[in-house]
Amino acid sequence: MRYSELIQFEPLESVMQLKDTKKKERARDFVSTYVISKPMSDNLSKVVFTNLRFDTPGDNKGLFIVGNYGTGKSHLMGVLASIAENAELTETLTDESVKESATQIAGKFKVIRSEIGATEMPLRDIVLSELKTELSEIGIEFDFPSIDKVTNNKETLNEMMSLFCEKYPDKGLL
Repeated sequence: MRYSELIQFEPLESVMQLKDTKKKERARDFVSTYVISKPMSDNLSKVVFTNLRFDTPGDNKGLFIVGNYGTGKSHLMGVLASIAENAELTETLTDESVKESATQIAGKFKVIRSEIGATEMPLRDIVLSELKTELSEIGIEFDFPSIDKVTNNKETLNEMMSLFCEKYPDKGLL
């Protein structure tokens, strides 16, 4: 008997492409193959999902994911994006406590996925250009003024979010 007859191995992907999770089947793969350790389970349940909630008032904080190359940052973000957009994908999570706590954000967001490559473009221009393109795809037309016409980016983003909330009153934007 050969090992190949006993064990089926799936090849590992060396680089996970976050944008691939736009496709539902690919999103399902991201979620079902994500290995959740006990510390990650605690972080997801107690920190990440709690801070992504917008249905209850709280002192929510931004999330900053840091790690060396190949440590699973894109895979983690793909899992979060997939769950936030598709509630049914929580069933494919491999950890029961995370599966339960993920219901706090599951299906409650429209998600914009973007990756930044090598460029000399200012970060503001990259982010707002990606936002404009992706918002247009979900039916929201918004033009961000150029930096020399803006005294406060927060007001511009609030205007954009007002349009988003008109079209998607029960959704957050991730």
